[in-house]
Amino acid sequence: MPKILIVDDEATIRDLFKFVFEDNGYEVETAKNGKDALEKLNNFTPDIILLDIAMPEMDGSAFAENLKKFSLQRPELKKIPFIVMTGENFVSAKYPGFHNNPSCKSFIPKMAIPEDVLREANDILREEGKF
Repeated sequence: MPKILIVDDEATIRDLFKFVFEDNGYEVETAKNGKDALEKLNNFTPDIILLDIAMPEMDGSAFAENLKKFSLQRPELKKIPFIVMTGENFVSAKYPGFHNNPSCKSFIPKMAIPEDVLREANDILREEGKF
């Protein structure tokens, strides 16, 4: 069973994607921001992360940067791929955590069709040999 961590400050988005992924056989954990997500990683090792950019306390870019540091203590976290959800047309320089980050596999519009997001996650996990 593949595992996913869904990180988004909007409860509606978290709940929607949680339902879609659970309905398709995933074990799902959710987090309301990057800080909460890092805490979840103490007890949950996902195969993939679905990550929003704009969140309070710790945004997606800061989470990606902190994940690199966190993975020094837990090397298995270093290779977790993530999909970035964004409402922007591009990821600007104000989000340095995504530039040259090999774990960042895809950018998708925040309002993408959930089945398309599921398909993207499945494709990435197949490429990574985890699905």
